Amino acid sequence: MMPEKKSGYVAIIGRPNVGKSTLINALIGEKVTIVTSKPQTTVQNIIGILNDDDSQIILVDTPGLVSNKQIASQKKTYNRSVVDALASSDVIVMLSEANKWTKTDEQLLDQIRKQSLPSIHVVNKVDRFKDKTKILEFLKNHSYLEVFSDVIPVSAKYQKNLDSLLSVIKDYLPHNELDYDDKLSTDQDLHFRISEALRERLMENLKDELPYKFNCAIETMEDKGKVFLIEIAILVNKQAHKKIIIGKEGQLLKKIGSEARAEIEKILNRQVYLSTYIRVVKPGRRK
Repeated sequence: MMPEKKSGYVAIIGRPNVGKSTLINALIGEKVTIVTSKPQTTVQNIIGILNDDDSQIILVDTPGLVSNKQIASQKKTYNRSVVDALASSDVIVMLSEANKWTKTDEQLLDQIRKQSLPSIHVVNKVDRFKDKTKILEFLKNHSYLEVFSDVIPVSAKYQKNLDSLLSVIKDYLPHNELDYDDKLSTDQDLHFRISEALRERLMENLKDELPYKFNCAIETMEDKGKVFLIEIAILVNKQAHKKIIIGKEGQLLKKIGSEARAEIEKILNRQVYLSTYIRVVKPGRRK
């Protein structure tokens, strides 16, 4: 039986590109969820696990809540993930961006009001403003103290004021038996993290040229002692997408593969020989 400590689930919610994944990676101290400049990079709830001597904080990275117009079309599953995370959490952390408040932020606020949970408003990207008085004025107008227990300004990118955030989170956690081994930093297995490393580099290099509907699947992974041999298939729905990823004379795919290999070597702490290829599959099928 796992020992009791202060332990619980913390839903990290916010609109797309507000810095949720960056915050979780900074708090955990390693990369457990991918980060790109493209909205909806996170497509499922991903757990990061932060252990110390007296607590286990289970951080749930959620897809960014999308607008009502998008909900009506194709993004219902993203928002369902947010609602599910809220329902199963002990604490809610809502990220917004310093000096910016949108209709999507209002939607999130409405979701939080429906919960009877401690809620923390984290205002991210404060590093963008030299004049901090502007941020203080913004917080006065948008802190919603009747909803949030605390309001904390941070810079996830530069890891500013994160200790204060962790301290507040711990205050609200119950004493529980641990759900995870205290040596784990994420619930994701190696195959998922490796395929996500490639997906991250694809999304960052291709920007809007590639649609969301593609997958990366590990075909083979062999541990040869000093080196891992890994082959990953990039699954796309159209032949035209394959040409886009390959790029002129194959240079784009080569660049993506090189960047992904460097990320995978950090995960495995080992040299990696990475082979990638692209396969066109029918929508809804993986093979």
